[in-house]
Formats: sequence, C-alpha cells, structure tokens
Amino acid sequence: MIKKLQKIGNSRGVLLEKALLKLLKVEDDDQVEIIPQDEGLLIKKVGAKSAYQEVSKKHRKSLDKLGE
Repeated sequence: MIKKLQKIGNSRGVLLEKALLKLLKVEDDDQVEIIPQDEGLLIKKVGAKSAYQEVSKKHRKSLDKLGE
C-alpha cells in the first residue's frame, strides 16, 4: 500500500483507511505505538499490558515510592 503524506498544521500525517484499522483491530481513541525499524515504521496497537509495562519501566522509582 502506498500512501501520500498530508499536511496537518505544521506536521505531516498519513491517513489510515477503515479497512486497515479493522485489520489492526484499532478503534476510535485506541493508542498505537510507532516503532522505527531499518526499513520503515512498525505500527501496532497498544494493549493494556504493554502500556502498563512502558509506564512501569519509565516511572519505576516513583511507583516504588508510592508503594511505601
């Protein structure tokens, strides 16, 4: 699939069609993670488990202090 970048304010974006979002199992207000790779970008849906792991990794010290 070839897409053209579109100007969105001062940024550029790519619109994803409904059929593609359905394949990714992404719905309105879901979050996706964009991961740079050698040949391009990987876009994947962020599940609750991976979101927790990311927050936990970033804020481990703060979360440990809250638990005291």
